Amino acid sequence: MDILLREYGRIIWLKRFPAFLMLLGISGAIGLDIMAPLIYKNIANGLAQPFTPDIREMLIQNLMWLAGVFIAIWLCWRLVEFSVIPLEAGGMALLDKRCFEVILRQRYSYFEGNFSGSIVKQSGRFVKSYETIIDWFVFQLFSNVLSITLAFVIFWFQQPEFAMYFLVWAVIFISWSVFFSIWKLKFDKRVAEWDSKIGGAFSDSISNIFIVKSFALEREEKQTVSDYADETFRRRRTAWILMFISFAVQGILAFSIEIILIYLMIDKWESGLFEIGVFVLFQAVLIKLIHGLWDFGRNFQRFFTAVADASEMAEVFRKTALDQDQPGTAAHPINDGHIRFEQLNFNYSGAIGPSAGLFESFNLDIKAGEKVALVGHSGSGKTSLTKLLFRFIEPQSGTVRIDDHDVKQFTLSSLRSQISLIPQQPELFHRSIRDNITLGKDISDEAVYEVLEKAGAREFVEAMPDKLDTLVGERGVKLSGGEKQRVAIARAFLDGAKVVVLDEATSALDSITEQAIQQALFKLIEDKTAIVIAHRLSTILRMDRIIVLDHGQIIEQGTHAELLEKRGRYFEMWQHQSGEFIGD
Repeated sequence: MDILLREYGRIIWLKRFPAFLMLLGISGAIGLDIMAPLIYKNIANGLAQPFTPDIREMLIQNLMWLAGVFIAIWLCWRLVEFSVIPLEAGGMALLDKRCFEVILRQRYSYFEGNFSGSIVKQSGRFVKSYETIIDWFVFQLFSNVLSITLAFVIFWFQQPEFAMYFLVWAVIFISWSVFFSIWKLKFDKRVAEWDSKIGGAFSDSISNIFIVKSFALEREEKQTVSDYADETFRRRRTAWILMFISFAVQGILAFSIEIILIYLMIDKWESGLFEIGVFVLFQAVLIKLIHGLWDFGRNFQRFFTAVADASEMAEVFRKTALDQDQPGTAAHPINDGHIRFEQLNFNYSGAIGPSAGLFESFNLDIKAGEKVALVGHSGSGKTSLTKLLFRFIEPQSGTVRIDDHDVKQFTLSSLRSQISLIPQQPELFHRSIRDNITLGKDISDEAVYEVLEKAGAREFVEAMPDKLDTLVGERGVKLSGGEKQRVAIARAFLDGAKVVVLDEATSALDSITEQAIQQALFKLIEDKTAIVIAHRLSTILRMDRIIVLDHGQIIEQGTHAELLEKRGRYFEMWQHQSGEFIGD
């Protein structure tokens, strides 16, 4: 709740002028609406008397006052509508930006452990909840507190005894709504959690639709989503039953105050102490208040549902381990590309001690311009080293240095923008080829075509109907694997970084395509420091040094020929190769 108060409160402060106008408009509309029954009282008392010219004049005068009140109420509501657009719609736009900013600041591990669909749903509910909560505070809480206060004052001056009964009833009604909804909040949170899970299941299946279709997994995926939907239904059913119980109690309370006050009015009338106008006054005010409080109780459930919906994203706001620059960092240039891993200790669980980590007192020196291949079985630490270089993960102790600067001394943007990464499966935005190469930079078409030429991609791009403006589809699905790799290589040429990381960049390609792309890759890393994670021996053979890893330790290193002479682990891997792949 503290996160919601902080984030929503910040938006309200930024939009304080329209917020003030909204409260002003609501106050005027509610105040005039509650005061109008006083005019009804005078009209009712006048109509209860025999006709005289004076009474007719009084009725016409009160009618004119009533018309003026209606016009003022109409103007107040127009003021509310004028201010609600910047306060709510404008505030939601700011929250969209804020949520995306917070999500981007999360560490890489956060995205590895969460479905993209769930993240999007959580963010959307957080933004939508702002509208619901603001509406509830303004149109329910503030409006009803103001209405009850004004009604009590009016009742007190008319019939103090009735006013006290009314006040006790209002306290009971609101207390029930508040405390029951607070107790019910845990059930609403469970509904929100399972709603995120079903969103994640949708996202997981749709993002892997090629696998689903290729292996005819439609039935299995439907069953998975069905199971999530059924569990979500069970959670939602419980929450709704509790909500309807609350409505039932509120209905009993609403009927009871009406019966009690009418009985008291009859008693006063029997004693000759009650005017017909007072009855009209009380009925008019009570009808408005009961309707308002009924909406208050019903929407109080919506308020807590909104709080529950926003709670998951609020926990993301609460995270303190963020992907952000620390004090003292700077945009250091990488001039040479000399990389050193020094006394590195790292493990994913965070445990400390002997045999606790993936890397223990790990050291590796990669000279400027050197091309180094990392080989080893799955889990040996190859990809983890590159993640440490990019600072996607942080070591428990030890340092990673580039050109004698600890990578922690770099700002994250300066570090990552000076290291080019070409992964096994290049992820492309659902944007044009130009946008996927320039990544927001203002680059001329001539420069883009130049890097496409170097990457061996110009021919297929120029053959497309829209050329550089061709949309590649979500994650680049409209391009072949080789075409996506060429776009990624062109992007790396444009970066001009001194350090290049190739993470099995050709292992998913056929041999002919691989040969063409390897030419572009070797041209790319010609004068750069390169770290290559590869299973294709045709790539490894041309490296200056091959590092053989096993459970985070360097067990062998040297050129291909030197490692074969040692007849150690690398030799065994060579003997078990299949085609050009290093076997397990």
